[in-house]
This record gives sequence, structure tokens and C-alpha cells, in this order.
Amino acid sequence: MTEQTASRGYRSVRTGLFLGLVVAVLSGCVSSGKYEDMVAERDGLMEERDNLVEKEAMLSSQVAETEQQKKAATMKAKEAEGELARQQQVYDNLQSTFAKEQKTNQVKIELMKSGIKVNLANEILFSSGSADLNASGVEVLTRAAAELKQSPYQTIVAGYTDDIAISGKLKGKYPSNWELAGARAASVVRLLEQEGVMSAQLLAISFGQNNPVAMNDTPEGRSKNRRIEIILRPVAVTMN
Repeated sequence: MTEQTASRGYRSVRTGLFLGLVVAVLSGCVSSGKYEDMVAERDGLMEERDNLVEKEAMLSSQVAETEQQKKAATMKAKEAEGELARQQQVYDNLQSTFAKEQKTNQVKIELMKSGIKVNLANEILFSSGSADLNASGVEVLTRAAAELKQSPYQTIVAGYTDDIAISGKLKGKYPSNWELAGARAASVVRLLEQEGVMSAQLLAISFGQNNPVAMNDTPEGRSKNRRIEIILRPVAVTMN
């Protein structure tokens, strides 16, 4: 029932009752008590009409709000599905790009809830104690950039070292592992930018010797801890 229909119906009832009361009173056929009862009945019907109209308006509002919420939820679900598909495509492309390095455990790629992580062993990027990319590092990162520059994701480059303290002549250039890890991350970021990855997407950070992935009490463990991690986070990046 629409508000307009309800209004017309109850106006007809009210008009009919009123005319009936007038005729009855004029003809002297209705007692004072009967008249008051009919007036009360009319007022009750009008109040019921008003309540029904109010409930109808409330229900219509609730239905409209529910429809809007359903449309919003459907749109968000489609956006999330599309985003997952994009992440999967980037992950698959990186798997193909580093197929050779993955076989030798020089590169590991992980699809996470928060994005994609590419773990690159230090040995394929830098010489010992150096933050300058070697020929292998330039070649590997150039391949990575070809994929990364197609992605709008925030690209975090994190540098890590083992727990061996900096010593000798290197200490003058890198007072601690913080500086060495940071310099290595910066070298990776510079090359990615040179190869076309937007600078607004890039972030270089240093973890130094913190957050190791293996024990530092063996050469193998220390080798695993010396690494560069490239993390792709699916967040909006403002391009200047």
C-alpha cells in the first residue's frame, strides 16, 4: 500500500462517516451518546491510518537503505576479487622472471596477505662488504624493474645484514650494519628508478642485523641473513 493510496482510502472513510453523522443528527435519529461513539470511532480510524502511513514510510526507507548496502557490498567484493587477481598476476610474472634464480635458492618469492615479497640473496647483488651493485645484481634488478614498473603498488626495498660487526677500513664508510644495509637498499632503489619504476612508489629502509631469518652461528645462516627484500604492498600511491 502506498502512502497516497492509504490517504485516499481513509479520506473516503472519514468523509463517509462525517456525512453520515451530519445526516443522522439533522434527522434526529442519533442520540448524543451514539454520536460521541461514532466520533471516537472516526478518530480511531484516522489515528490507525496515520500509524499505517508512518510504518509504510519507515519500511520503504529501510528497504532502500538495505538495497544501497547490498549494492555497496557487491561492489566491494568485486573490487577485492579484482585486486586479488592483479596480485596473482604480478606474482606469476615474478615467478617466471626469476625461475632460474629460484632453482638455486638465490631468489624466493612469497605471496602474502599484505602483498608480495621477493627475497634476493646478497651474493647475487653485492660483493662482500660493498653497497655497489655487481654485474649480476644489475642484470637481476633490471629484470625485476621490467615487471615492477607495470605495477602501481608501493615498493619497499629493505636491506639486511648478518650480525658480524663492521671492521677495518669499511668502518670509516659504514660505521655499523645499519649504514651498510641502508646503503644497499638505496642502491637497489636507485637502479629500479633508473629502469622506470616511479620514484613515488619506492621506499628504502634498513633493518641492519635485525630480523634474521636464520641463526648467525654458521656461515650458511649468516649468508641467509644478508639479503635484500622487495615488498610490494597493494596500497594507493600518490604520483606527483
